[in-house]
Amino acid sequence: MTLHRTVDALAEFGSMQFRRDPHPFLRWLREHEPVHRTTAGFYLVSRHADAEWLLRNTGTVFRGLDSDQVAAAFPQAQQHPSLALVVNSIATRNPPEHTRLRRRVAAGFTPRQVSELRAAIYRHCEDLLDAVAEPLRDGATIDLHDTLSEPLTVQVISAMLGVPEADRRWLAGMVLGIANGFGKASEELLRHADDCVRMLDGYFATLIGQRRREPRADLISALSHGQAGPDALTDGEVIGLLGSLWVAGFGSTAAGIDMGALCMMAYPDQCRWLDGDPDRAAAFADEVLRHTGGPLFYTAIPRLAARDVELSGVPIAAGSDVRPLLAAANRDPAVFPEPDRFDPSRDNRRALAYGAGIHYCLGAFLAREEMAIALSGLRRRFPTLAPASEPTWNSHGNARVPLAVPVALER
Repeated sequence: MTLHRTVDALAEFGSMQFRRDPHPFLRWLREHEPVHRTTAGFYLVSRHADAEWLLRNTGTVFRGLDSDQVAAAFPQAQQHPSLALVVNSIATRNPPEHTRLRRRVAAGFTPRQVSELRAAIYRHCEDLLDAVAEPLRDGATIDLHDTLSEPLTVQVISAMLGVPEADRRWLAGMVLGIANGFGKASEELLRHADDCVRMLDGYFATLIGQRRREPRADLISALSHGQAGPDALTDGEVIGLLGSLWVAGFGSTAAGIDMGALCMMAYPDQCRWLDGDPDRAAAFADEVLRHTGGPLFYTAIPRLAARDVELSGVPIAAGSDVRPLLAAANRDPAVFPEPDRFDPSRDNRRALAYGAGIHYCLGAFLAREEMAIALSGLRRRFPTLAPASEPTWNSHGNARVPLAVPVALER
């Protein structure tokens, strides 16, 4: 196959039409340009077979940027801490460095650890639903993102890390500033994002010092102690891990809850999956991410081919940056029959919303639990929930996330 770029995918991704419904364009790419070279120079692969192979061979056939490559590819990261936070995150690291860092932090996100949080997540969710129950029943319109999705997920990741209650609201605001700077990359927004990262770094450095003097049962304490042996972390690595976990720890899951609520209202006949059984609710949540494409429709992290490869008949030279277009792969009919149909009964074990391979999402179990509890709570408390107006979507970057989800009860 010869690669001919006939469209500008990155420009299309920024359009409001794409933000409202990305799947017609993603289908076109998958069928006509399954290996698409973007105007930025990197390749996007949209067939499931290619995306899955890329993900499962990351660390070997495909590699993250080494430190010298980071300096060459992102020279502005030397001046902008917000860019450095992304390009130096654990998601960019290669084994064995990646293995060492992930091993230290993964213990806090196991299925067992998440199951122990279930009761607390349920209580937080009920408190938030209690707060909106009377306004909804009085006929008010509420923003589900602002009143449930974001506060719930901020509360949960804060409790896991050990962020005090009084600091959670303003610390959450730092994430939007960082995302805006990285996504739009104007000098003014980048400077603000840099200020946000500096505040995060300083804040977590202070907490690390406090936890070393007075450890608690939280992830900050766990990462701040036991600094001996082959897995020992420097203070800079601990701060970097905490910053990455905070930035990634609630936004994507909040978007998943938002998208789940939109699916509930769009496919009411499937809401029976949310009626009491946790496993069935988790299956509903998994189908939400597969069907919608999830919040991250392609990865922002470079993956460089370590040798010449061929994907869908397209030769790709060693050194090329190749990234999976997850939202397109998750509707590939070669893996998911009738992929445009919302069906929680389907087998989603090969869905790629959480990635695959060595960079499989650390928070997948936690995100699934939060989504299942929140959506089940909405179904139980407000079975007649309906859209009050169109959701508001973000307008840039490699993520597609709701910024507001206006809802009301049907009359």
